[in-house]
Amino acid sequence: MLKKLLLLAITFSMMIVLSGCWNRREINDMVIAVGMGVDKLEEGYLVSVQVVDPSEIAAKKGSGHTPVTLYVGKGKTIFDAVREMSSIAARKIYFSHLRMFLIGEETARTEGIGTTIEFLTRDHEFREDFYIAIARKTTAKEILKGLTPIEKIPANKMFTSLEMSSKSWAATSTVKIDELISDLMSEGKAPVITGISYMGDPSKADKKSNAEISEPYARLKYGGMAVFWKDKLIGWLNEEESRGYNYLVSKVKSSVGAVTCPREDGNFSVEINGASSHMQVRTKDNSKYLDINIIAVGSIGEVQCQIDLTDPSSIHELEKLAAEVIEANIKKTLNKSFEMQSDFVGLGAAIHRSDPKAWKTLKEDWNERMETYPINTSVTIKLIGTGRSKRSFLEKIKE
Repeated sequence: MLKKLLLLAITFSMMIVLSGCWNRREINDMVIAVGMGVDKLEEGYLVSVQVVDPSEIAAKKGSGHTPVTLYVGKGKTIFDAVREMSSIAARKIYFSHLRMFLIGEETARTEGIGTTIEFLTRDHEFREDFYIAIARKTTAKEILKGLTPIEKIPANKMFTSLEMSSKSWAATSTVKIDELISDLMSEGKAPVITGISYMGDPSKADKKSNAEISEPYARLKYGGMAVFWKDKLIGWLNEEESRGYNYLVSKVKSSVGAVTCPREDGNFSVEINGASSHMQVRTKDNSKYLDINIIAVGSIGEVQCQIDLTDPSSIHELEKLAAEVIEANIKKTLNKSFEMQSDFVGLGAAIHRSDPKAWKTLKEDWNERMETYPINTSVTIKLIGTGRSKRSFLEKIKE
């Protein structure tokens, strides 16, 4: 009985001492950082943080004010600039729910992204689930200060738009900090980061009316992919090259492509539902080459010409034509890699994996000599669907 009373007393004492959380933060004592950007100044850094007031979002009826505010700080280091914001912020800035991290294009070109990424990996408040993008032809601050329609929080709009486009449009790609660091440290693979810019009039992007009209003055749009040599931006991929890149690195989840009809004017659309890439060093006639094999699965999404989709030979012909389009994009991407002398595709990494002995002799000046290394590319597409109709009603109209 005495033991039971003693155990009960200890349990009760622990409940009193341990109740609550030592690091608990009241919602009214903080603002949540959802977007962050870094731009290099002549001396030091300009750090911009898009914050949201939790009480404004939680309220059933808003106050009519925009729920986000942009804080800007300057400092000799990024950390210094973040702390400088405490002189203007009324509440503690909480970074654990960050959605987007932006780096200005000029900063990425001249300063590089290494210092910025180092800060993110060192600060314990940052998680690893935010996306990174390059502010194309502008600064990170300019992108973050814009207001967006439908989505009250611009950084959330950037996050969901990039996530959605990377799943359905092969010309963009998501990059998180762990993948970026892996590419920066990898032998034979340089980083690639999607760019974001404004369509329309950027000078009106921060006006409240921009988020209230049906056709905004300025819209955010992802487009182009920034290519790096080590940690510095050296150029951009266009749409076709970006598509080719995503096929080469197995990042295509879904995509749509228009292909010219085989025997008459018009196009047919192919929806790719998944693709995988395999790179391996092979030997033929005592000569080594890098074999790049891409396999994709898709379906017919639209037909603007007369073709019998019930005929297996017609399907095979369309598969071949669609594969040729993808292979053309892939070759454009490889040529851009050779031109920039940056192995952002990961050819060297593939050689390192499948032929490590040969890689030891190649890696010293790989970026300069990779153009001379024999490469074979092949693309195979399997079309497994034609939509709800085997034959288009357009055939009846043209008869």
